Amino acid sequence: MINKTFSKGDMIEIIRAFNIDIPNFNTMDKSTLSMKLWAELCSLEYIPAENNLFNISDIEELKMYVMNKNPNKLLSIKEKNKIMKFCKEVIVYCTNGYNVDMSVFNDFIEIDLQLRDIAIHGDIPSVRRAIRLFNKDPNLKEKIEPIISNRVKKELELKKKHKVKTYYGLISKKGDFLISFD
Repeated sequence: MINKTFSKGDMIEIIRAFNIDIPNFNTMDKSTLSMKLWAELCSLEYIPAENNLFNISDIEELKMYVMNKNPNKLLSIKEKNKIMKFCKEVIVYCTNGYNVDMSVFNDFIEIDLQLRDIAIHGDIPSVRRAIRLFNKDPNLKEKIEPIISNRVKKELELKKKHKVKTYYGLISKKGDFLISFD
């Protein structure tokens, strides 16, 4: 059975990523979708591995993935809100010229230690932004690297690859292009 920590959106993402044949899955409620997805997973012999954001190679591994607690939901809402509040305070510290006196913090070490503690939650965009801004602090001796899951890394790479920029009316696209001259 699929673990209850998987939301309807998570299950829809799994269905799309592995091309699982469930008709009208968008209109189902969470419990119905969970039962249909589990039934379909039990009947499948293999899964397509191309464009796999989950780093799962076979059907048994996928079954174990959905049976266990969702690895993306490690924080409760209360804990996540606490981390988000701290990140906002760090961003304010950074945008105010890295001045501790103009922030809610007592000293630089307090910020550094707490950011190193929450770096394991690098899948949260606010954590990545707070760390990126804090790494530009002139007082910082050793940079902090956010720990990002493979799934989020692939999503960020895809976003970066398909990002379109406009410069004075000129559109810049990144990607692979084939130019042929006749």
